[in-house]
Amino acid sequence: MSVLLTRRAVVQAKVESVYGQAETVGVDDGVLVSEPTYTIEPNVLERDFVRDSISQSPHIIGRKLAQMEFTTELRGNGKQHSGNAADAPIISRLFRACGYKMTSETGPWVKGVFDVDDHANRVTWVSDVTQADNTDVICYFIEVTTAGESGVAEVTITSDTQGEGSAAQTIESGTDINVGTHGLVLTPTFTGELVQGQKWVVWLMPAGLRLDPISDNFESITLVMYKDGVKHVMPGAFGTFEITATAGEFASVSWTFTGIWQAPVDEQMPTPNYERTLPSQVELARLRVGGFYAIVEEFTFDQANDIQIRPDVSSKEGYIGTRIVSRAPEGGINPEADLVANNDFWSHLANASRMPFQMRVGHQPGNTVWIVAPGVQYTGLTYADRNGILTYDAGLKFPAYNSNDEIMFFLC
Repeated sequence: MSVLLTRRAVVQAKVESVYGQAETVGVDDGVLVSEPTYTIEPNVLERDFVRDSISQSPHIIGRKLAQMEFTTELRGNGKQHSGNAADAPIISRLFRACGYKMTSETGPWVKGVFDVDDHANRVTWVSDVTQADNTDVICYFIEVTTAGESGVAEVTITSDTQGEGSAAQTIESGTDINVGTHGLVLTPTFTGELVQGQKWVVWLMPAGLRLDPISDNFESITLVMYKDGVKHVMPGAFGTFEITATAGEFASVSWTFTGIWQAPVDEQMPTPNYERTLPSQVELARLRVGGFYAIVEEFTFDQANDIQIRPDVSSKEGYIGTRIVSRAPEGGINPEADLVANNDFWSHLANASRMPFQMRVGHQPGNTVWIVAPGVQYTGLTYADRNGILTYDAGLKFPAYNSNDEIMFFLC
């Protein structure tokens, strides 16, 4: 008789070349996880016949769908700031199987420019980063402080990075604006008059690996889970995830993947070469909502992918696989309450304001994960108590600004 131990488990993951065809995983594909769980969702086919007895008839098992759940740290691998795909951390494979595309950025680049709320007079911006030399993320807000037409209106630039703001300067259609001190140049094009208070946000990004949501051409992964000496292989896996980042702790990601069922086998566990980078505690997060420095204990995010089975009479188990069919990302923060004069949370909720959002987990090169969204919205706001301090429980929705741009994870 074998005695299997709960603490002896291994999880491996590899992106598939062909959907549903199991990849061969090796010692470099190990994912460091906690609480790994494997479940099967059987379709129990009851045989409800009438006869001379009220006893039940034996059932049969039809379609079987597999699922794996586990938790990882939200961290890097010490190399990701190169921007080279070969240096991607293992966690990037899991994001890709949750409907994200990974793009290599080997030098500075720009996220934006985005309107802050609705603008009656739209401005087209062209960015130039050929002279950019930043090694960290810098957020800039450009706000019209003097209304008027081209050559009359003035804008002021502010930033949460010290020394990157600038005094009011004239804005002229077709004329370059030097933004900050790290080489970002923006060229606006517009007609008519700009309105006082009109505002834009742009992020100057360093080298790294960006993960952006997509709506087609999804990548699947093969997951392998050893429960001591029992091996479960699950090809054709797509997933969803939830992030929890609490101040003073390390951020975690809870993953749920659904894929094609295969019968388990007995096999000795491998010894993977796990990434050795330690997680950072959640600190120095530079969390901003609409540019406001909210004092927040915890940030949560739920990708909320809807994964559906694809029935097929000609395929084994009666289905050809699964697919991500929709997503509805949401999250929350619990900021300390503040005076309306300092930040009007209630007005932002009532007016469905779209607010730029940013925060990071970690702050060392190669072990930093940025979360950037161009226009979050509050979905709820209630008072709460935190050790005698008045706080809010604030729900967040992550709608797209244009398309497939509601949120970005940036590994640098």
